[in-house]
Amino acid sequence: MKKLLIVEDEEVILKALKRLLERNHYEVQTATTVEEALQEQPQSFDLILADLRLPGAEGTSIIPAAGAVPVVIMTSHASVRSAVDAMRHGAIDYIAKPFDHDELLMVIERALLQNLLKAQNQSLKLELRRTRVSIDSYKSPAIQRLVNTNDSQLKIQTFQHLHGERGTEREALARAMHERSERHQAPFVVSDIGVDTANVDALDLLGHGNTGGPQGIPPGGLLQAAQNGCLVLRHPELLSPDVQKELSEAFSKRALTLPDGNRKRAININVVSISYEPIEELQKQNLIVPELAELLSQNQIEVPPLRQHSEDILPIAEQHLQSLTHRHGLRKIKLAPESAAALKANTWPGNAAELRHVVSRAVFVTRSNTISTADLGFGLESVEARDLSLDEYFRYFVLINQNKLSETDLAARLGISRKALWERRQKMKLARDSNDDVNISK
Repeated sequence: MKKLLIVEDEEVILKALKRLLERNHYEVQTATTVEEALQEQPQSFDLILADLRLPGAEGTSIIPAAGAVPVVIMTSHASVRSAVDAMRHGAIDYIAKPFDHDELLMVIERALLQNLLKAQNQSLKLELRRTRVSIDSYKSPAIQRLVNTNDSQLKIQTFQHLHGERGTEREALARAMHERSERHQAPFVVSDIGVDTANVDALDLLGHGNTGGPQGIPPGGLLQAAQNGCLVLRHPELLSPDVQKELSEAFSKRALTLPDGNRKRAININVVSISYEPIEELQKQNLIVPELAELLSQNQIEVPPLRQHSEDILPIAEQHLQSLTHRHGLRKIKLAPESAAALKANTWPGNAAELRHVVSRAVFVTRSNTISTADLGFGLESVEARDLSLDEYFRYFVLINQNKLSETDLAARLGISRKALWERRQKMKLARDSNDDVNISK
């Protein structure tokens, strides 16, 4: 049962309102002045209904004390000015006396619903921020250049195609690019086109045949939902040729034909397509029509695999580790030095997605506050048992032993000179970290 506070100094009106709202299943508390209302702890209510003209302070003065609780202002001085003043002070709505009972109930229901939607929206944003993949931990110049590659003109529709191996977190990069653009306050909409859902998603994209759409998709489909923002097309090559042509026509004309077929609506969006292959390769395989390929190929970006920016391995692992422990309320867990070395030594064929999966598994299988190589699922024995190339073995041996061996000892174990070790370190970007917690004998 929703709890309402009425602030009204006219006893007849106050009693009538209390009876009306209680008959409609609201729990009602009353006050005749703002001072009395403040003693009732305004933030403990679901909604406050306050008269504008009250003895002492005006009804709008309760708004700051109400916090997130919506306030509806009543007044017998119906005018545009008083309505504007009430809304300027932060009232969620306004109703003029005398008012019809049904009208008042409608205003209250609308205010409660609006406040609920606002709270749900804030909750969803927090949940998205809590669970989505973050690229804040990426430090390599190559990735930073990608993140900051975006259009700076709000009114210009642009196209970008991100391609790369599985697990390179292309969608997270697309989101980061959007958040750094001038469109960052506009929607970021993702159309996840799968093999079994391509036709359904095509309807969702263009809004064909829906008048409100599944799961709140507007009549204009996802194109309209992304208006002034960014639309991400995951694997557009899975769409049928006819839908690809219709999509490219909408992009080219910057207009969307609405479901009734008689009206068009202008669209202004950034389009980011995501696939494993560049557009040219998709064309060779006859997976994408020329009309759409011409648009999407305007700005192609290859997202490099993790092995090409290995300096991001530990920052990604550490950031994901912190996220997991915070999200699930776990104890503080850290990587053992040999575990960090093992992570850096791995070539990560599944890229950042595989790295995050390995860290997630380790968090939930470890029985201590320190993640061992066994917790990661590839201990010393399993790594050495793999069929490693010479470079892979060199990388692994150096990273796993540099915290306990000096450069002279490392070189001796590898059967090379200290100078050769230094040269190979430089070539493979394996310079010893100045923060390594080890005593190095010169």
